[in-house]
Amino acid sequence: MIEITLYTLFFFFLQLFLPVVLKSKMSPTMFERSRRTTENLKESLPIFLALAVLSIIGDVQANIQIASYWLTLRVIFAAIYISGFKLKPANEAGHQAQPLRSFVWALSIVCLFKMGINLI
Repeated sequence: MIEITLYTLFFFFLQLFLPVVLKSKMSPTMFERSRRTTENLKESLPIFLALAVLSIIGDVQANIQIASYWLTLRVIFAAIYISGFKLKPANEAGHQAQPLRSFVWALSIVCLFKMGINLI
C-alpha cells in the first residue's frame, strides 16, 4: 500500500507541474482541461490518502488492489479529460458532456467507498 500511495503522490506532482512545463505545447483548451483535472484530483486525493494511511495502520490487505484500481482509474480519467476524448458538442447552456470521463470518475469514487467499507 505504501508503494501505491507513493505512486499516487508522484502522479499528483506530475499532474500538477507537467501542464505548466508543457503549456507552450498545449492548446489553451487543453491547458484549461489539464488545470481542471488537477483541481478534481485535489478534491479526492485527501480522502484517498486518509484511507490509504488507515489501511496501512490496520493492515487491510484487500485495499491494496482497490487502491491500485483507484490510481489506474485516476490516470485514465486525466488522460480522457485532458485529451477531450469523446467530448460531446456543447448544449444550450454551454456544457460539454464527456460520459466516458464521468463513468471513469464514478468508478474511482466507488473504489474509495469500497476502501472505506473494508476498514470497518
